Amino acid sequence: MLLPLPAGLFSGKIIETMKDLAEDFESIAKKDKPLFAWMAANFLLSLWLFLIPIFNLNAGRAKIWARYSDINNGYAQNEWWYLLSFTVLAVTFGVGHTLIAARLHTKRGGDIARLFLFISSIIIIIGIRFLWNIVDEGK
Repeated sequence: MLLPLPAGLFSGKIIETMKDLAEDFESIAKKDKPLFAWMAANFLLSLWLFLIPIFNLNAGRAKIWARYSDINNGYAQNEWWYLLSFTVLAVTFGVGHTLIAARLHTKRGGDIARLFLFISSIIIIIGIRFLWNIVDEGK
């Protein structure tokens, strides 16, 4: 048995939130160009992290180099779909962290939003380097 959803949950709140986010992005694009550049860089790095496993998937092989392990030579083989976890990470960082940075800009200011995007970008770069090592190991 499904629980009833509150009336207007998907119509009112989500539309208001989307309008607020659109206003946040508009104000950032007009008033804070460096933060907008950080947002674009974060999104583009995430896009790169998203595309690397998609272009390097080898679904025809039973096992591929898919992750790093401290056992044996450092890399472990697994099914090809293990690489898709990097795409989930990329979407989380590319979309989610950009939206969080826009909200941080509104609530806490541009400096904390830039710091948040800087840390997010560092994590994405580490993920790209890690994934690139895994992809290179399989070639």
